[in-house]
Amino acid sequence: MKTQTVHPSFSETAPTIHQVDITEPLDWIAAGFRTLAAARACSLVYGALFTLACWATLGLTWALPWFTIAFVTGLLLLGPFLAAGLYVAARQHEAGVPVSIRAGFELVWERRTNLSLFALLLGLIAAAWVRLSALLFAVQFNMFSPSIEGYVGILSGHFDPVVMAFFFGIGLLLAAVVFTISAVAVPMILDRDAGPITAMQTSYRAVRSNLSAMTLWAALIVAVSGIGILTFFVGMVVLFPLLGYATWHSYRRLVA
Repeated sequence: MKTQTVHPSFSETAPTIHQVDITEPLDWIAAGFRTLAAARACSLVYGALFTLACWATLGLTWALPWFTIAFVTGLLLLGPFLAAGLYVAARQHEAGVPVSIRAGFELVWERRTNLSLFALLLGLIAAAWVRLSALLFAVQFNMFSPSIEGYVGILSGHFDPVVMAFFFGIGLLLAAVVFTISAVAVPMILDRDAGPITAMQTSYRAVRSNLSAMTLWAALIVAVSGIGILTFFVGMVVLFPLLGYATWHSYRRLVA
């Protein structure tokens, strides 16, 4: 794969961004599979914890379906932060040292200040999504707690297209913002103890400089996540660590 160097113009100390081919995300997935195979036990632990978090969210919000949709999608928005342990595992494997969950948590704790600030931002975005989706569903159903029959009506085509357009449009916009500022941010914070602003700026530049490749990468993330959701999150036991490792490899290829 060809690699071109893109130098930042706003800061001499900002990391250099590499330009990659549009097919590069496929290599990241392949590298993620290799890391997954090399650290199976650790990977399954992280994947199982994420699956349990998804199930807990479903259990707590099952009586209010709109809450379920909002919180599950909010949980996915927090995915870049929740995969922090996986980035450390990939970093350990890359360095040729034994993959250790304990050592991973120790590094996360060392980076807790910058990670916490970035997680706070993601949490605020997820909270905004929950509130906005609640408002849009209230407009759609003229109530704050629509029934199961109301959701069946949506699936059968009985819905206000304007409200649904706003719902999916806002959701897509928030997802795009989160992806742009977090594509390589958390791996960079863990690897270099970078500040959250620097990490987000670097992530933005990586996406901007590789728009075609990053669009494909975003589509792959959505597709893999969709498979995990369709399996009632059981598939996330494997797919969540796969995406986490692939994200680490994307960081290594994009940021010099």
